[in-house]
Amino acid sequence: MERKDRIALLVEHARNPRHQGVLEDADVAMPGGGPECGGSVVVYLKGDGDGRIEDLSFTGQGDTISMGAASVIMEKVRGEGLAMDEVLDLDYGAFVESLGSDVIGSRTRNATLGLSTLKSAVRKYQRDKRSGA
Repeated sequence: MERKDRIALLVEHARNPRHQGVLEDADVAMPGGGPECGGSVVVYLKGDGDGRIEDLSFTGQGDTISMGAASVIMEKVRGEGLAMDEVLDLDYGAFVESLGSDVIGSRTRNATLGLSTLKSAVRKYQRDKRSGA
């Protein structure tokens, strides 16, 4: 994909985010981010009790990169039906590269805000499930 197409993809996702909104029956609502990350998000995760993601959404505010990339990762996880362990195995560098490191530049934290918060939500879900919460 050419640079202009990668930029267009991020802008489109930032303007029309996929899987955005509060998930009322979520098992986990994980906040993440801050000014150094280009914004803040809350990832809502509902597990199926068997290591798979039943539902997933996010809310947030931030710059085009942080919000666009958060939408892209939600769409990837939902579209590919990734299991929780597969989400934890996602590589930050590979994700940034898929968005275009030339587009992201030095704003790697912005680009990985959604993914890092999603991984935190998965880890919390798994901890809570192990502890019987």
